Amino acid sequence: MARGTAGLVLVVALGGLACGSSSGSNGGTPSDGGTSAGDSTAPPHGDSGTTADTGGTPGDAGGSGEGGGEAGGDAGVSTGLHVVLGSGGMPGHIVDGSGKTVQLHGADRSGTEYSCLNGAFFDGPVDQTAVSAMKAWNVNAVRVPLNEDCWLGINGVAAAYSGTNYQTAISGWVNLLTQNGMVVILDLHWTAPGTTQSTGQEPMADADHAPTFWSQVATMFKGNGTVIFDLFNEPFITDWGCWVSGGSCAQLNGTNYSVAGMAALLQAVRKTGAENVVILGGLSYSSDMSQWVASVNGIPNLPAPLDGISIENVAASWHAYDFNSEQSGCPSQYNGYSMSLTCNSAATTAMNTSATSVLSAGFPLIIGESGISAYSASTAASFTATQITDLETWYDNLLTWAEMQGQGYLAWSWNTDTPPVLLTDYTGTPTQDFGTTYQAHLKQF
Repeated sequence: MARGTAGLVLVVALGGLACGSSSGSNGGTPSDGGTSAGDSTAPPHGDSGTTADTGGTPGDAGGSGEGGGEAGGDAGVSTGLHVVLGSGGMPGHIVDGSGKTVQLHGADRSGTEYSCLNGAFFDGPVDQTAVSAMKAWNVNAVRVPLNEDCWLGINGVAAAYSGTNYQTAISGWVNLLTQNGMVVILDLHWTAPGTTQSTGQEPMADADHAPTFWSQVATMFKGNGTVIFDLFNEPFITDWGCWVSGGSCAQLNGTNYSVAGMAALLQAVRKTGAENVVILGGLSYSSDMSQWVASVNGIPNLPAPLDGISIENVAASWHAYDFNSEQSGCPSQYNGYSMSLTCNSAATTAMNTSATSVLSAGFPLIIGESGISAYSASTAASFTATQITDLETWYDNLLTWAEMQGQGYLAWSWNTDTPPVLLTDYTGTPTQDFGTTYQAHLKQF
């Protein structure tokens, strides 16, 4: 999402990284300035199970330039989260250091991707009171979107809010969350190639800065086993070959730029010695998982310089929203809020996106973002009362479906101003429809 833009099973452990090792078209958000209706790859928004053992805290922030930060934390992940693969058509899981399945019941906390461009680090409070409000909902995971220019201190971002200062702010927020027993997902959210400032969501990570970004982020947090790395938020390229290997295969303002594929980003992380779980979103804003399995399985066989990359501790990230109507079947702005439509079952929605193929291939699947369009009086106004009930039921069933697969999920967003929003205030008051549905679901745990 970009602000202002677009039952459990027995699993087989992986070798190498031991548990204790150191109907209508889809479209843009119902309320933001995203891609116009009819674009099947438009951005989906405006921009508790067992918790993991903490494997230490990150070290000092790295340098503010692109030369790479100082090593931080212990090498490797101690008693941290890791992936165990499924077999025989059963899904894999993320587990903690004792081998217990970890199911994330989380929220995306927007602001760290854009506030640094506007004279702040965060949008809303990031103190213990704010964390306690999350915990009161039984949230056990928080996704933190990042801006590569702010992290690297480049492309004209004010020094007060970039480089070491930005890194220190992020590190403090991550430490507070993990000290509260939460899993943190660090997400490369806003990027841009060359000297263009990263002021929004782009089709795919750029080769100019993104590998350096991940090298520095992984170096800082590789000692914290409850930190997961989400390599790139919502790719909206159309070529799985570009997704894997990169190349001159994406455009910014009508001009092609050099893409860093998922393999190069994963390589940047692993070269630091970081064994943290890494998650990869599919195409079409992470809603198309159709060739995810084949693409990921092909990474270890890539030629130099992308050779020798292990896909151990890799999982999928799927973003699921009601208004992706070709998949969900729900009434939305993209099909005229049709009175004749009712939402698909959760299983059918997952099948329509090929999320089920990821699970049957034995990989874990995190729903990295999710939500429904009705979250305020104004956004609910376009739906009938029956349709709103249908959306709420679809969403609750989607979360239950994930639970039954032993998988986790997060909702976008734990904010008051980056829709669809869960909150009316940061004390934890839920929005109507979306917020109340998610809160009620989490209260079961």
